[in-house]
Amino acid sequence: MGVLQDFERRLEGAVEGFFARAFRSGLQPVELAKALQRYAEDNQHVTADGVVVPNVYRIHVSGKDHDRLSSFGASLPRELAEVVVRTSGDRGWSLRGPVKVRIEADDGVRYGMYDLAGRVEVVDPAGPSGARLRGGSHAPTQRPPAAPSTPAGLGETQVVAPVPRTTLQVRIARGPGAGSAFPLTGRRLTVGRMSSCDVTLDDSTVSREHAALVRRGDGWWVIDLNSTNGTSVNGVHAAEQPVASGDRIELGDAVIELVEDRA
Repeated sequence: MGVLQDFERRLEGAVEGFFARAFRSGLQPVELAKALQRYAEDNQHVTADGVVVPNVYRIHVSGKDHDRLSSFGASLPRELAEVVVRTSGDRGWSLRGPVKVRIEADDGVRYGMYDLAGRVEVVDPAGPSGARLRGGSHAPTQRPPAAPSTPAGLGETQVVAPVPRTTLQVRIARGPGAGSAFPLTGRRLTVGRMSSCDVTLDDSTVSREHAALVRRGDGWWVIDLNSTNGTSVNGVHAAEQPVASGDRIELGDAVIELVEDRA
């Protein structure tokens, strides 16, 4: 089931009969879900670690639409945040922090329309960037998203974590440093012969920067970085493949494996 179809199904379950009774006109919840997807896609930032999209959003709607949407309580902003998380996972986008969505009434927004602002928010932001999407069109804005607050209702920030807490380690199973383990944290871990790699394998069959483990959504992928001798997962050649606990990754003659962090 697609992200948007699942979004509507979950909302219908949250408020029985709500769509048939109240959503024959005015702003539709799925419009907001599509707007978040479009906003994220149009405001990508290409970084060394991948494509980063905004994770904090504030949506302004008319008072009448806000009253209708309030029937969902906290469910709507929470499900909208889940749309961003799932879409990012499907498209390989990175989120710098939890996804936060807030919906507020604004007398300056017409019935059936919306005003959407978003930004990238990290634990220690160096400088947030933002833009506005109004009723499906773009224009610059100086209005920042609302600060986080305790989830309680439609107008409160709803937070959905983009990824689960990491519980994996990379362990060298064969090659120099066999037995050494490294925590699989962040969003990218490089493996190769260079000392600057996160996991260094001093083996002539391993390329200087051989492969990378990259977080996509709630999982990890191994990506071969144009190495000389290639990368394999569980004995099968892989240029780019999802990996999980128990998988063995061959880089030249060296082997690393993903194991559960028992610490």
